[in-house]
Amino acid sequence: MSGTDPNELEGDPYRHTCLVPYVDPDTAPPNIQERLKVLPFRRNILLTLAHSHGLFPHISGLLGACFDGNQRSIPVHEWQLIVLRVGTILQAKYEIDVNKPVAEVFGFPQEKFDAIGCCIEDVMRGQGPWSDRDRVILRMTEEQLSTYDNKPETIEDALKSLSVGDVVEVLLIIGVYATLARVIKGLKVDEDEPIPDLKEKIKTAITG
Repeated sequence: MSGTDPNELEGDPYRHTCLVPYVDPDTAPPNIQERLKVLPFRRNILLTLAHSHGLFPHISGLLGACFDGNQRSIPVHEWQLIVLRVGTILQAKYEIDVNKPVAEVFGFPQEKFDAIGCCIEDVMRGQGPWSDRDRVILRMTEEQLSTYDNKPETIEDALKSLSVGDVVEVLLIIGVYATLARVIKGLKVDEDEPIPDLKEKIKTAITG
């Protein structure tokens, strides 16, 4: 089922760069409206994805699971490490801007923000502020984004500190946020308007 005609909503005050209009949450089908409630504030990426009436409910469910500490198996700071690294490598500024406040709310250290763009060789040499789990997650992310593959030795190293479920979840999160980055960049999704009390709202929507 196709979404809104790209020539509609020309007067949308939120749309300046996006190549397609944003879904109007007030007129979207009921199941799409419900899935847009995954966050209690506007995000342009969600209003872009919502054009895919068949797929959006499922990707919204995946994102909702990432937001929920009872469903996500890895700690919130490792989830955010993956997201920020994916956004940095793929040069998806919107993805970084949306997730940095989440990382800040949950105490992601400034030294890790500062080092998020470091080269993988430094990570593998033991440089930087990374834990052993961080390092192997960064290796997995780097390999996936470079080759869509992982070296057997990387997975072997990962399984020394992560469970099998954690390893699979890391790969899924890499894929989800790489997909989001492609949509963000391909359709030129606009930066979001400032959200009042954003960090307080994040605390109500996302759990560690």
